[in-house]
This record gives sequence, structure tokens and C-alpha cells, in this order.
Amino acid sequence: MTTPLTGNDIAHGTRLMIFAALLLASGATSARFATESMNVFVVVFWTNLIMFIIMSGYMLVAKPTGGVKTNKLPLHFLRSVFTYGALVAYFYALAQIPFANAVVLQSMGPVFLLILGFLVFHRLSDRFVWLGVAISFAGVILIVRPDRIGISSGEASALLAAVGGAAAALIIWSLSSTEPVARQMFYFSFFACLLSALPLPWTWHPPTLAQLTPIIAVAAFTIVGQFYYAKAFSAAPGDKVITWSYMAIVFAAVYGFVFWDEPVVNLTALGAGLVVGGAHLATRAR
Repeated sequence: MTTPLTGNDIAHGTRLMIFAALLLASGATSARFATESMNVFVVVFWTNLIMFIIMSGYMLVAKPTGGVKTNKLPLHFLRSVFTYGALVAYFYALAQIPFANAVVLQSMGPVFLLILGFLVFHRLSDRFVWLGVAISFAGVILIVRPDRIGISSGEASALLAAVGGAAAALIIWSLSSTEPVARQMFYFSFFACLLSALPLPWTWHPPTLAQLTPIIAVAAFTIVGQFYYAKAFSAAPGDKVITWSYMAIVFAAVYGFVFWDEPVVNLTALGAGLVVGGAHLATRAR
């Protein structure tokens, strides 16, 4: 397969990815509130159901050009499978190993995207991308400060989540050359809703009104965040803008300080600086 023919406006793609990172971090923060009193799989199902309702309403009202007609249905389905699989693997890792270790290992997604991009598209990213990803990843480690990284089933699951997320990003990159973002989001929400319904016979219970409020927030932040995430891949090459997705960890650290009094120490500030610096380096022209 050849590299998808997307836009080459790296500055615009960077802005879109940073905004997507802010929205996705806001969604993750809302999910933390939601999962304090609900089963994770139930939260995921209701989130995906609400996202599908939102996208269905948007497609009916806005009537974007081309509508939902597509000849890339297998890719849309595969994107949802990888995304849902990565989410399940990440939640398993969080249950098995320290939170910080799971975050670090799952954050290797941009590294795996570069590898998968080479294997699938035969695109060898330039040295600025590789160096920028390495610097940003070092910043992630400083932010979450893991005490141990091993090769247990939990660590393996976190790595699997990173690979799944990278595979999903690669498919988004490929779809962005022909599929409008609205169509991508419609099929993503549809298939994600179906997949997340599979565990319901063992986990189902309806949310209360108080529980539904953070779930709606998760759905709203996630669907809009994923929308701008896909827009970033349409605006610029995926390997050039993916590193800015690490900004979600920086925003999450700020939310942790605001809502849960989690300290922002000097290492956190230094890590945030490395994340920004590395991402800026990765977006330099060849």
C-alpha cells in the first residue's frame, strides 16, 4: 500500500491535533468520574450509544456530501475493532499494574505508528519525527513517573493497547484520503456501539440520572475529539502530527491537579516541556 494522499498543512494539522488532545483528555476526566460508581463496560457502552445518536442526528440534519455511502466499510469496521480492542486491553492493564506504568506503555502508540507506517505504507519517517517521538516519550515518562516496567501480562496488555491504538490511527490516516471525517465518525460510533454491547449480558445495569451526566460528557468530548483527531490526519501526514497527541497527557495532568489535587512537581513541568518540544521537532519539514 502507498502512503495516503492527505493534506500537507502541518501547522493546521498540529492545531487540530492539540485541540483533539484537549477534548480527549476532557473525555478521559469525565470517564474517571463516571467509572467511580459504574462498571467500566457499561460506561463504554452508554458512551458509544450516545456518540452514535449524536452522529446519526448530525448526518440527518447536516446532510454532508455523500452521506453514509462508502466502499470502505471493512476499513471502518476494522478501525472500530482496533479502537475497542485497545480500550479493553488498556482497562485490563490498569487493573493489573500500577497506573503510571500502564500510561507509559500505552503511550508508545506514536512509536508503533511509525513502525506500522513503514510496514504497511513503506513510508520511512524522517529523523525529525523519530527524534521528536523519542523526546516526547521521555517527557511522558517524567510526567507519570513509573516505578517499574516489567513483562507481566499487565505490561503486555498495555503494549497491546498501544499497538491497537496505532493500528486504528493508521486506518484513520488511510481513510482520510477519501472518506470525509463525518462519515468516518458515523461508522466508528456505529460499530463501536455494536462491539461494546457484547459484554452487556454479564455487566448490564441502567445508569441513574446522576450517573448519566458524566457519561454524556464523555460521549460529547470523545466524539468531537475523535472528529478533530481525524481532521488532523486529513490536514497533514499522520506521522508528522501524531506526536502532538501526547498533549492529552499534559492536559490530564492539569485536570488531575484541579479536580483531585494531584501534585504538579518539577518533573511534571519538565516532562510537559519535553512533550511540547519533541512534538514541535517531529513536525519539522524533511
